Amino acid sequence: MKPIALSIVAFSATFAAASDFLKPFEHLHLSESGTPYVHSFGIEPAFTGRDLFIDHTYRVGDGVAEHESEIELEWAFTKRIGMIVEVPYIWEDEEGVATSSGFGDLAIVPRALLIESERFHLTTQMEVVLPTGSSRFGGETAIAPGIAMWNDLGNWFTLNSILSIEHGFDADSTELLFGVGLVKSFGEKAADHADHAGHGHSTSGLLHLHLEATGATPLNGPDQGVINIEGLVGISYGLAAGLEIRAGYLFPLTTPRDFDKGFTSGLIFHF
Repeated sequence: MKPIALSIVAFSATFAAASDFLKPFEHLHLSESGTPYVHSFGIEPAFTGRDLFIDHTYRVGDGVAEHESEIELEWAFTKRIGMIVEVPYIWEDEEGVATSSGFGDLAIVPRALLIESERFHLTTQMEVVLPTGSSRFGGETAIAPGIAMWNDLGNWFTLNSILSIEHGFDADSTELLFGVGLVKSFGEKAADHADHAGHGHSTSGLLHLHLEATGATPLNGPDQGVINIEGLVGISYGLAAGLEIRAGYLFPLTTPRDFDKGFTSGLIFHF
C-alpha cells in the first residue's frame, strides 16, 4: 500500500476512535453479553455511568469509633468521558475525648474509558483532592493518577480492580493504592432485563455478593514498605430500575491494624 493510502487509513482509524469518545452517553446496566455491571464498595468502576451514591461507614478500634458519611456523584458526559465528585463528612468518638467532626477533602476525578470490549474495560483517571476539609479530617492537596479495570469472568462472575499512585503535596508523601473486588450476581438472565440489542437498562431484582480487598503502601517516609489492607464481604440488591441498596462488613487483613471491625451501608440512585 502506498504511503498516502496508509496515511489515509491511519487518519480514518484515529478519527473513528476519537469520535467514539464523543458519542452520547447511554446508561447500560448489562454488557453486550448480558453480564451485569455492578459497583464495588471501595473500588471505582471501569464503566461509565450517571449515579448518585449515599454511603455511611462505621469503624471501631483502640477506643475510637469513626463514622463517615459520603455523597458521591458519577457523571458521564459522553460514552467514554466522565467525572466523579466525592464529598465526605466524618465524626470521631474517642474514649475520654470530646467528639469531633468535620468535612473531609473534596475529591474530583476526571475519567476516560480507553478500552471497551465485551469482557474487558480499561479506564484511566486522575483524582484531584482539594484542601476543603477541616484541619482534623482534611486540608491536604493531592493528585492520584490511576487505572481501573472490569473483567467478565463468565457465569456472572465479574472482577473490578484499580491501581493508582497518590501524592500529597503538603506532606510530600506518596502512596500506592490498590483494590480488587470479586462480584457474583444472581437472578433472572439478561433476556428479562435487556433490550433488543442485548443491552440492559435495569438490574432490578438482581442480587450481588461482594468480596473485596483494598489497601495502600507508602512509597516514601518512615512507613515506607508497610502494607495496610482491609477486606469486605457485602451484598447489594436492585430494588428498582433506578435504585440499589447495599451493606457490607469490614475487617483488617494486615497488622498493625487501623481498626478492629466496621460496617458500611448505602444507596445507589441510577439516572
